[in-house]
Amino acid sequence: MNYMRLITLTLVTLLWLAACGKSEEPTASTATNELLTYVPADTPYLFANLEPVPEEVIDTFLTRLQPVLDSMQSQLSIGRAEMESVEGKNGNDPGARLAHALLLELDGNLSRSGLESMGFDLRAKKVIYGMGAFPVIRLGLSDSTALRATILRVLNNAGITAPERDFQGVSYWRISDENTAEAPAGLYVSILDDHLAISFIPPLAEAEFLPAFLGLDVPEDSDAQARLAQLNRTHDYTPHGSGILDLHRLADQFIRPDTVTARVMASTGKFDPAKLSQECSAEIHKIIDNAPLMTMGVTELTPTAVAFQYRLETPRTLASQLMGLVSKVPLADELSDRILEFAFGMRFGPVRDFLREKVAAIVDDPYQCEHLNDLNDSAVQALAQLDEPMPPFVNNFRGVRVSLNEIMVNQDSIPENARGHLAVHVDKPEMFIGMAQMFLPDLSNLAITPGDPPVRLPESLVPTPGIVAFAAMSSDAIGLAVGEQEEAGLPEFLNRDAGPEGIFLSAGYDMAAYLDYTQKLGSPYQGHNGDNGNPHSQAAMEIRNAANTAFREMADRSYTTLRFTADGFVMDNKMTFK
Repeated sequence: MNYMRLITLTLVTLLWLAACGKSEEPTASTATNELLTYVPADTPYLFANLEPVPEEVIDTFLTRLQPVLDSMQSQLSIGRAEMESVEGKNGNDPGARLAHALLLELDGNLSRSGLESMGFDLRAKKVIYGMGAFPVIRLGLSDSTALRATILRVLNNAGITAPERDFQGVSYWRISDENTAEAPAGLYVSILDDHLAISFIPPLAEAEFLPAFLGLDVPEDSDAQARLAQLNRTHDYTPHGSGILDLHRLADQFIRPDTVTARVMASTGKFDPAKLSQECSAEIHKIIDNAPLMTMGVTELTPTAVAFQYRLETPRTLASQLMGLVSKVPLADELSDRILEFAFGMRFGPVRDFLREKVAAIVDDPYQCEHLNDLNDSAVQALAQLDEPMPPFVNNFRGVRVSLNEIMVNQDSIPENARGHLAVHVDKPEMFIGMAQMFLPDLSNLAITPGDPPVRLPESLVPTPGIVAFAAMSSDAIGLAVGEQEEAGLPEFLNRDAGPEGIFLSAGYDMAAYLDYTQKLGSPYQGHNGDNGNPHSQAAMEIRNAANTAFREMADRSYTTLRFTADGFVMDNKMTFK
């Protein structure tokens, strides 16, 4: 029997818990991560924590997730017993033997103390970075000897031989195709004195990578600690996680012929960067330089809230153009108790003009690089489409907002009714109401004017029988209220103050309600995937149900904003918990 899916799910959960970590809380001035000393100064990407997650956060989330861990433990015990009952039949199956050995090791260890007994450290610091384009993960350990013993015990119990390799006195495992010439990358794992190192390295280039990967060659000019500390200060990120992705440096790994990545690609015979013309290189860099740097960081981390920010830097001229496309409309209400709040504000007329300017520049001065010919062709097609006249409504569109109090679904999980508000923001809403009244006789009898109370729509204008709907108008929007008594809040909804400059999308929703709604949508398809009666699928379902229940009990709301600033694009996301 194959329990690898259950084991994989369990291992992912354990690694997530191990990565979260706890520690004594250092001050901001002393926050350091010793693993950052391994990061080269020219790494194209970097993510790390300068401080582990606060202990109170770990304790709170472990308590919330205890039902999930209990369910996993129950299923692991069942799986172990079932595999042992047929152990003789699977003696020649190395996959089954490995699964049984993993179940044996994990059984009884789905806890903080269990993780630590296997060598993991819940106080661990971690770092992810690139050696060239190839990723390296370093994760602190509580006991490297215990982790090595755990791995060797699993292999021994499975009867699997996986000899460790040696490089200058440091041992490691390599998992790759035996024919290294055919393997673009292999999985390399090494348990060092105080941490676990994992990487995907081309076996053909391992002689160049191994000294740095195994910690034998530590860069003298590493500035990773200083870069992340400065990033955190600049954007007010917490020390619990931040990162940098330098797209210019990453592109260089693929287009400069003197990099290891380029040499590996050339060895495959599929692409040789040495044959890339200087013109191609310059044009590719010109495209990338419109958004050369991406950063992210944790902005809040408490037992009741987790928040992240993502930033994409652009040249100031482009950033200014993008800000000019945004229409100021009221934001989605972050403190709402409704199941969904959504707001989008963008001036479609200026967006069309902006896009036309950019594609026309490509058409007038096409890329000369042969690898960019598809962009030239796409620009010609886009320009023809953008030259077509826009309908007045689209040209004058400014935004749309939705506030839903309830969504009702039928027995087939199809939405059939709702309660809430809708606002469409346009220039001169009276003009659009007048045009609609010319084509809809039933609407022509209604007096809908800015500032007046909502007017009930006749049933002939409502597509679904039995739905109560009201319409109203403000100076810049047309509003609709759907559902009994929803019309009372429509005027206030229409007349909310516009949000800050640059925000073009905001959305908030009840996470537990969203989970319930998606489960209802998927319920008609459950049991039709061919897994009925499959014990592995049943085990996964039990764990999934426990996870859904735990999430429903702790989840509160998620709130996201997207905005253009003078420096580029920014996305903020915050999740709150009960």
